[in-house]
Amino acid sequence: MKKSNFWNEASRGGAIIGLVCVAFALIGMLIPKVAFVFNLASFVAIIYLLFHFTRSRAALYSQEGFTYSQSLGFIVAMAIFTGIVVGAYQIVASNFLFTEKFEETLNQVIAAYSQMGVMDNATMDKMSSMMRNYMFSPIYVLLSNVLSYIFYFAFLGLFISLGTKREPDLFDQSEEVDESDDDQE
Repeated sequence: MKKSNFWNEASRGGAIIGLVCVAFALIGMLIPKVAFVFNLASFVAIIYLLFHFTRSRAALYSQEGFTYSQSLGFIVAMAIFTGIVVGAYQIVASNFLFTEKFEETLNQVIAAYSQMGVMDNATMDKMSSMMRNYMFSPIYVLLSNVLSYIFYFAFLGLFISLGTKREPDLFDQSEEVDESDDDQE
């Protein structure tokens, strides 16, 4: 039972965290002056939700224990689904909702590189094309979000798993004691 609902719980937790990230990103895009505050609030919310979902998963393993690696694995599994949700939002945002803001950002980055003078025109054209693909192509956006959230959550999970791992319950009365050794005396 616990192993069969692993992916269900990971997908549910990852989707909820992804929706929270999307909400904070959307508010940050609409109100750019307070984007830093919303990024900080998003960071705190991610840590809290990762801890909450992992701790509730660990509660299912009271008898046999919930190891550090199981905790870290669950957090990384949630990262996959968070990356999918955030990636889907970024695809819609960059191609339909906030196209002009993403174009403006791309043009500012390209202008900054061209002012440095470290690349010739052919290299600048290739880099500009590659950056455009990276920002607006659905495949690149989705894969980069999934991979970046896997690394991000794995790093956070190194610390969160310390607080969510669970040792087996030594005094659990539900296990039957084998008394055949006592009868041999």
